[in-house]
Order: sequence, then C-alpha cells, then structure tokens
Amino acid sequence: MTISPIGLKATVLIASFLILGLSGCSSQTDESHVISTEKSASQQVGTNGQLISIQSDNVRAAGYDEASMVMTVQFDNGALYEYYGVPSDLWTAFIAAQPHPWSQVGYPRLVQGAIPYKRIG
Repeated sequence: MTISPIGLKATVLIASFLILGLSGCSSQTDESHVISTEKSASQQVGTNGQLISIQSDNVRAAGYDEASMVMTVQFDNGALYEYYGVPSDLWTAFIAAQPHPWSQVGYPRLVQGAIPYKRIG
C-alpha cells in the first residue's frame, strides 16, 4: 500500500498532536484541537504557488495559491500566465482532468469564464 505525500503529511501532523496532547500536564487529550487541526490540514488546496508538472498535451506545469486565489499555468511553448480570483474547486477540477486539463477545464472555465489573467513570461 502506498501513502500519498498529502496523506503522509496529515498522518504525521495528527500523530504529532496526539503525542503532544498525551505528554502534557493533563492526562486528558484535547480531541477538539486534534480534530480541528486535521480538518485544516486536509482542506489545504493547491501548491502554495509552486509549479508542479502536469500531464497534458499543451500544459507543462501549473500551480495554485489558495490564499491569493492565483493560478499559474505554463504551456509547452514556454508561455506563462497568471489567472486571478480562481476558486479552489477550479484548481481541483483542473488537476483531476489530466491528461486534458486545458481543454476540459482550463479553457472553458478560465478563458470562456472571463477570469482575469496576465501573461508573465
């Protein structure tokens, strides 16, 4: 069985909080803190703006920063674009649409959806 990097990160985070809770002055574990931390870690969406490799015919790499809602797309021809005000569900759909993320999600929802953009490279 293989654990994804995100699953492994969440598991390590939960284990750390359980250990910290058990090693404190009290013998009780603050379960509400552990649960809220688990939700925060699992709800993080995107790559913090870092580009990741994309399986696609025309997109080389992409990244998403959830805090600023900026999605960056690098095409195979080297052109680099930033799209502004991108909801996290669009990023999730884009990643899930590999190997055709641009034709299935990018073009219809970014371009035809009139999401503001700028060529940055």
